[in-house]
Amino acid sequence: MEELKRTWKLFITFYKINIKSIAVYDKDFYFGILSMMMEYAAGIVVLLFVFNLAEDINGWSLDEVLFLYGFNLIGFSLWSCFFINTISLPYYIRDGSFDRFLLRPVSPIFQIMMDGFDEDSWGELITGLLVFLYAWFNLGIEWYLLIFTPIFFISACLIYAGISIMLSTLSFFTIGKSDFANLTMEFKEFAKYPLSIYNKALQVIFTTIIPIGFAAFYPSLIFIKDSNLSYLIVLVPFVSYAYFKFSKFVWYRGMKRYGSTGS
Repeated sequence: MEELKRTWKLFITFYKINIKSIAVYDKDFYFGILSMMMEYAAGIVVLLFVFNLAEDINGWSLDEVLFLYGFNLIGFSLWSCFFINTISLPYYIRDGSFDRFLLRPVSPIFQIMMDGFDEDSWGELITGLLVFLYAWFNLGIEWYLLIFTPIFFISACLIYAGISIMLSTLSFFTIGKSDFANLTMEFKEFAKYPLSIYNKALQVIFTTIIPIGFAAFYPSLIFIKDSNLSYLIVLVPFVSYAYFKFSKFVWYRGMKRYGSTGS
């Protein structure tokens, strides 16, 4: 419990520091949010164009796909806001600055995570919320079910965090020469569409090895496809947390390969 309180205090401290650094360039912050919203708006226009040519995508209507799109974007944006710096491990290894994380009595992953925020991601979060609520209203889903959504959004964030941490582990073996963790951005593109449109092999991969299906697809089934899948309310956060913990275990195992600068 004491360790948890200490970590929370550190989080608040780092958060305030990062917010102050963003405030120095406040116009850049607002323009970053606006540009990010415009970027995703263009993606939605493309999606509308696709549905202008087809009535559905493998049985999923436009509103259902928009629901999935917004659902996934919210979870991904939370990862971007708080965990995106985990993909920076190759840079820390190359310039030797990773050593400073090992000298402090705080988890290296936590320090890397808090070493910088992506302020533009708030534009992703706003866009995701707007699309999600628009689709929710159009699909006529009961509003009381919204109480479950924070659980799933946090679960999606942990899935993306687990993926980025797992992929960043490879940097210990390549001495920071390959930015595999950047692939987290690409997996987000797969997760914004129904998992059922992919072949069986990819469905298995996206459910087990790289479980992006739990970021949005599986939890969305509860709300828009089959209420009998309510067991997913327990399964999704369990899988997300287990995957996140496992990724940290793999990361610390990989860290044993780190030999410090010049070794």
